[in-house]
Amino acid sequence: MQLRRLDVTNIRSFEAGRLDFGPGTTLIVGDVGAGKSSLLYAVEMALFGVAEVDAAFLVRHGTAHAEVAVTLADPEHSYAVRRRFRKVRRRGRETFEPERLTFAEDGRPTAYSATEIRQRVIELLGFPDNPNPHAHSDLWRWAIYVPQERMREILAANPEERLETVRKALGVERYRTAAENAEVLAADLRSSARHRRDEAGRMAHWDTEFAEATRESDRIRAERSALDATVARQDAALAAARADRQRIEGAVARVEADRRELDGLRREDARDDQSLADAARRTEALATEAGAAEREAAGLRTVAAGRGPARAARTAAEEALAGRRVDLDRHAGELRELARAVAAKDASERRSTELAERVDRARNEREDTVAAAAQLAEAGPSREPPCPTERSVGELERAIAAAVSAEHEALERLSRAKAGLAEVDQLLAAGVCPTCHQAVRPEQFAGHRDEAAWLVAAAEEERRARAADRERLEEERKARERYDRAHERWSDLERRRTEARELLVRRTAELEAAKEASSGATREAEEARRRVEQLRPVEAEEGRLRSEVSAAERRLAERTTSEQSAAAAEERLRAIDTILGRLSAERDRLGSETATVRHRREERRGRIAALAALLSEAGEVSASLERAGEMERAAERALADARGALVRADTRLDGLVERVAAAERGRAERATLVTEAGDLEAKAAWAGETFRIAVLRMEKELLAHAQTAFDRAFSRFFASLIDDPLLVARTDVSFTPEVTIAGEVTPAEALSGGERTSLALAFRLALASVVRSLGAVRLETLLLDEPTDGFSSEQVVRMGELLEELALPQVVVVSHESQLTGIADRTVRVVKVDGRSVFQDETPADGTEPPVSDGAEGVELRPGRAARPRTP
Repeated sequence: MQLRRLDVTNIRSFEAGRLDFGPGTTLIVGDVGAGKSSLLYAVEMALFGVAEVDAAFLVRHGTAHAEVAVTLADPEHSYAVRRRFRKVRRRGRETFEPERLTFAEDGRPTAYSATEIRQRVIELLGFPDNPNPHAHSDLWRWAIYVPQERMREILAANPEERLETVRKALGVERYRTAAENAEVLAADLRSSARHRRDEAGRMAHWDTEFAEATRESDRIRAERSALDATVARQDAALAAARADRQRIEGAVARVEADRRELDGLRREDARDDQSLADAARRTEALATEAGAAEREAAGLRTVAAGRGPARAARTAAEEALAGRRVDLDRHAGELRELARAVAAKDASERRSTELAERVDRARNEREDTVAAAAQLAEAGPSREPPCPTERSVGELERAIAAAVSAEHEALERLSRAKAGLAEVDQLLAAGVCPTCHQAVRPEQFAGHRDEAAWLVAAAEEERRARAADRERLEEERKARERYDRAHERWSDLERRRTEARELLVRRTAELEAAKEASSGATREAEEARRRVEQLRPVEAEEGRLRSEVSAAERRLAERTTSEQSAAAAEERLRAIDTILGRLSAERDRLGSETATVRHRREERRGRIAALAALLSEAGEVSASLERAGEMERAAERALADARGALVRADTRLDGLVERVAAAERGRAERATLVTEAGDLEAKAAWAGETFRIAVLRMEKELLAHAQTAFDRAFSRFFASLIDDPLLVARTDVSFTPEVTIAGEVTPAEALSGGERTSLALAFRLALASVVRSLGAVRLETLLLDEPTDGFSSEQVVRMGELLEELALPQVVVVSHESQLTGIADRTVRVVKVDGRSVFQDETPADGTEPPVSDGAEGVELRPGRAARPRTP
């Protein structure tokens, strides 16, 4: 797993930035204070939070929010850790606290707390760390990332603390932890065994309980057999009593049936009496209704006799009305022609009025059009304005943008040239190089000073030329814009003049057409008025005929009403005859029903007398039923008592069976506890002695093997950085570094600054190498912050050769030494522009770099090369 991307927002001098990382060596160079180390602090903060560095230290001054995100990737997945901070006020002071923490796998983010996200990170990286967000990660600070100011801290560390940190980094401390846990486990197992034996001793009473419960249950079973026989006898007695009661209940049921039949017959007799009374009243009502119908029929016969004369009078009235209507129909054609003439006259008059108004409107519109055309002819230019340039505004805008970009580039080159000149002046004024702290001779930098001054003058001249080009293009754009506006006004006026001329032609044609149509409409109106006057007499004749038709219709209506009255009287006579027949049939039916009811009532009264005699003997049957019920209830009580005794015996037996089962379970549990106690004692002996001794032996052997590999790598790395065969670096069993000069042990404090840095760097590179060889860490990245502090130019070259020789999968080096570009696969420069740090990727497209000279010693480093394959 390697580092792939770093995103920062408002981190120290960075407003916003993104830095992509690839395999191999990435060199981040820049001046002191450019913001290089802030990037490595940002990586550490994204992964581990604020345990090592306070958020307020990294957040850009004056901002309310800051954000840092790190992307890691392995061949199968990608992971992104993002932390966002916000400014808050706590107890009167401003500080920063986490606002949103997310962990994303393959682009799927999930929000976490500070503890949860740290746990995900240490699981992902394979670090044996505490998930507490305020806990330090020694493995990260010792084997992965070394801040600039803490490179040499390892030399002065306490030997015991150093050994514990190395043990944690190598992952061997888990063996000691396992041994300690085994000892604790053995003690727990022995305690559990004692507890089980004590518990088994307290359960010895179950044997006595088992014997007593077994004897009592056998006695209850014998008692229960006797109760089963008693229940059987009582059950047979109850069955006999119940059969006798059911027999007597049958006789009682028959008596009850006779009583119900007698009640029913008496109710039927009462209903028949009521039916006879109702029939008498209905017969009397039918006689009254028949008399009234006879009287109505006598009056209607006189009216019905006049229907013949009424029909003849109606026929004569219909013939007279038909004659008047024939006369009226003869005048209908002339009336329709009069109506059409009146309608044509009205339409012609309306059309004549409308066309006269149309002529007035057309005349007014033509006059308005003539005035508008004259006004447009006098307004604005009459010729097209000349064009000042062939290029359009868009083309000029693009040219201006290119000129502005060129001017900005010229300004940047001028700023860099002035910065270079200032640096040379600063070197000449101070007399000491701020990077390597070596003396500077003015005569060596005189040529550099002249060259820097010439670069400033050339950059200033180029800036003025670019500014002049931009101003010329802006003037040309303004002239083109003025032409476009004038041409647009002239085109609009020409269009409006053409439209006015065309509209005047249309208005003139419309006026002439309106005049011609108005003259034709006037002639049509005069002709329609003459035709209406000719047809006016027909209208008076039509009125007289309509009066005669109305009178004839009234006479016909009167004759029709007389005929209809006579027909209604005849219809009513036929209905009365039908009613009289129906009433006669109803009287006959009522007489027949009355005779039938009287006969049925006589038969029913004989059955009522017989049933009354039978029911007088039912008292003895009821007394027998009461005695049978009493005997049945006594048998039920005796059976219930026997069954209750049986249930009590069963309950006692169930309790005894449960006691026996509980005693058996207790005895089995006691045996199990005794067996488990023996097993636990055996396991405690194995964990506390055999396993613990084996784990401690494995830890000792693994630590010795790691120390041997570490000492070999440490010595080789130090020898690669220090070209002095008399200086030899070694470590003891506690991983304490020491240096011998010609066989004599020399403390680290007696070494030069470059030698101490070489010693610390060799220690950290050896630790990182051994940790990765043991597979304790999944992260294949090594971060070095200013690892060449105090190095000479030759040592810088040697460190680069060492990193190239190690062929680490991914190395990120932060340094102000441009000489390291020779060993880097990619070089990124960090510069400040207007107080903001920005990135400049200086790696050419073909993956090579030009040779770089340090200027002081005249040492020329090898040119850069294409990225090489790295092995994990």
